[in-house]
Amino acid sequence: MSHTHTHDGWPQPYRLLDAQPYWEGLAAGQLKFQRCTACNQVVWPAHSFCPHCNADADKLEWQAASGRGSLYSYSTVLRGPTPAFASIAPYTVGFVEMDEGYYFFAQIEGAPETMKVGSRVEARMIQRGEQNLPVFVLA
Repeated sequence: MSHTHTHDGWPQPYRLLDAQPYWEGLAAGQLKFQRCTACNQVVWPAHSFCPHCNADADKLEWQAASGRGSLYSYSTVLRGPTPAFASIAPYTVGFVEMDEGYYFFAQIEGAPETMKVGSRVEARMIQRGEQNLPVFVLA
């Protein structure tokens, strides 16, 4: 069973074992993703097998992402669902089409009126509770 705990009011994620290298990468200030060496497809989110060709976990290689991509979609949240998120509202979240070929959901920092689909963005790390998390900014 999974549960979420908080640190300094911020919800902290339940860390699935398949994604441990991802969390370790964030702690080191780096985004990581999986690529299947059997079919060369990006695997995201983390899996214990390739969802494209069914290759076993030993064919999944963790790689560092560039941290760059294009804004695919976004929405501005005007009222945060918890006190911690309410403290930063309004904030924008969205999907980034990463240069490596996968979609990543994250906070997008900046004034909503300056954002448009297709805008180039890049990741930077912020501390939320005990966790480093990527937030994207317009490049």
